[in-house]
Amino acid sequence: MEKLCALLFELSNEDRLNILFELKKAPMKLSRVAEKFGFTVPETARNISRLSEAKLIEKCPDGSYYLTSYGEASLQFLPGLGFLSTHKEYFKNHTLSRIPSEYAANIGVLADSEFVKEVTTTISEVENMIRHAQEFIWFMIDQILANAVVLIGEAVDRGVKFRKILPRNVVIPEDTLKLCNDPFIEQAGRAKKVESRYIDKIDVSIFVSEKGTTILFPNLEGQFDFFGFRSKNELAVKWAKSLFSSYWDRAKR
Repeated sequence: MEKLCALLFELSNEDRLNILFELKKAPMKLSRVAEKFGFTVPETARNISRLSEAKLIEKCPDGSYYLTSYGEASLQFLPGLGFLSTHKEYFKNHTLSRIPSEYAANIGVLADSEFVKEVTTTISEVENMIRHAQEFIWFMIDQILANAVVLIGEAVDRGVKFRKILPRNVVIPEDTLKLCNDPFIEQAGRAKKVESRYIDKIDVSIFVSEKGTTILFPNLEGQFDFFGFRSKNELAVKWAKSLFSSYWDRAKR
């Protein structure tokens, strides 16, 4: 714990953190670092010395400093902390503790995502995702969105493949059920263009296509209020696909 606290102390200083991120791009000499950030030379030397003692950086024979592999690895964990701290008000009332720990540990892939705090915006985003998808749509949700059913039919018609995970005890309104029982949707299901699986409990709502993803975390009571995050970042899409697949593999037909 002592070593961890020492590392966090070095990383908690904004000036030293800026130096680390700059050295991640390319090695720099002390004078260049001072010039880059407008630091005094003594101030820069002090920070460089601390980072060197912490083994986060080392000095090259030509006098420039570079990020060690330990320093680079340490920086990789910061996006997750940055994401959580940026959205601390949201995570006071929502939890990601229900998803597998290996995915929670990589939550930093959502660092550049956009926070969506309106239900109508989330629903509109999901509908647009279905409208513009060309390859696939995967989603895990605790309810069926009636407007989405018609859009799914149109998307299937242009070759989009769907996978959906629902809770076993899902209650589908009668009007929505009629849409789901459309012969075209049933035919798409038999052709495995629309595949469905069921799971006991939804830990996180996931909507992902080849173009982006929307992620909704449950509140502390396990309910979904449709507040969450959307991203088109390639890493975020890859993370969402993998997370969905982890549930798909254990869900039942």
